Amino acid sequence: MEDFKGSLGGLISYLFMVIHRESLKDRVIRIRNDSDKINSLISEFKPFIASVAQKRAGKFLRYGVDDELSIGLMAFKEAIDSYDEAKGNFLSFARLVINMRLIDYFRKQGRVRNISMDGQAGETIGEVIDKRSMEQYRIDSENEERILKIIEYRKELNKWGITLEQLVRISPKKSSLRNHYIRVAQVIVDNRKLLDTLLETKRLPIKEIEKIILIHRKKLERGRIYIIAVVVALLQNFSYLDVCRGDGGQ
Repeated sequence: MEDFKGSLGGLISYLFMVIHRESLKDRVIRIRNDSDKINSLISEFKPFIASVAQKRAGKFLRYGVDDELSIGLMAFKEAIDSYDEAKGNFLSFARLVINMRLIDYFRKQGRVRNISMDGQAGETIGEVIDKRSMEQYRIDSENEERILKIIEYRKELNKWGITLEQLVRISPKKSSLRNHYIRVAQVIVDNRKLLDTLLETKRLPIKEIEKIILIHRKKLERGRIYIIAVVVALLQNFSYLDVCRGDGGQ
């Protein structure tokens, strides 16, 4: 199981995509001619753009202050405009475009350092992509997908009145209690009536749960937020359900 404090991985959910039945690549292709929706997508992925740009620049960057982030925003827009499914994972492609444009910027600024990642001057993005192995893309995609999931899950948690920070704070320290809550979440997911009640009311059906599994009401009430988070993870078939071993749990 993966430690939430290290990666937030166990809290991530594709609930948004499940509800709307749309992947990121489909969304990119659909909104390509809608400037408002493009701007909205770019705004959503500012944390991703900043992460890529800061890694390339080797320093902390701030929007509205550093040129690297402005270039990153333009490069992300370029990635949207030029993307097609043949280019594979969209975020891998966007990351590559951002890096290429920053490398061009650093060359013009005389700040070229360690440009080893993607190719020679004058190569097109398509040529660079063709040169990189599929295995390298798989490795690169893992961190990018994690960022994507975190962004989307944070958005979904807000609909439940829950923040990631709050979830870290209240998550159980003891593995026995975590496992107990995970079992409760599994019961909810396996029971259509309980699940529908939770999704419709946004409230944990405590009375109904007590009839099915032996657990004290107060314990259910204390674990409400954690249980809901695990339910969302279970709906997405996550294999790592150690949602949190935080510092503020029961």
